Amino acid sequence: MKRKIIGAFAATMLLLSAPVYAAQPEEKAPAAQDNRMEDGPKHGHHHHDGKFGKNSEEHRMEKLRYMADYFGIKTEGKTAEQLRTELEAAKQKDKAKWEAFKTEHKAKILEHLRQKAKENGIATEGKTAEQLREELHKLHRMHHKNDAQQEPQRDVKQG
Repeated sequence: MKRKIIGAFAATMLLLSAPVYAAQPEEKAPAAQDNRMEDGPKHGHHHHDGKFGKNSEEHRMEKLRYMADYFGIKTEGKTAEQLRTELEAAKQKDKAKWEAFKTEHKAKILEHLRQKAKENGIATEGKTAEQLREELHKLHRMHHKNDAQQEPQRDVKQG
């Protein structure tokens, strides 16, 4: 059960780490949006290896490729900077498609959170993505706390 919850949490965090900055309002300067993606993982998840640790650069490229695919931008042989530049141009050129991308991405995140919450016995009706995310975080923290409090069982010789 514990492994399932931790796995569910890790999967949730992976999905949530996809271009979350895409949901940010366009009032920010384009450089500010790009910088958000360059920032490391949020909420202290730097202790995870994989997508959040050693392979963070690879994960950033995956996010850029995900967005580029949506906009029909070829990604082969391009650097992260080239992809960012082309994505920014595509966002400016077709703002309606950018808004559709953000809406679709938010819906995917919400559906994924609902699924993970249901798997962990959390009610989902009428809850926002942020509320579900917080409840999953609380559950994760509770399990981490329980794991830390449990002492390993020791063999005691009966004598």
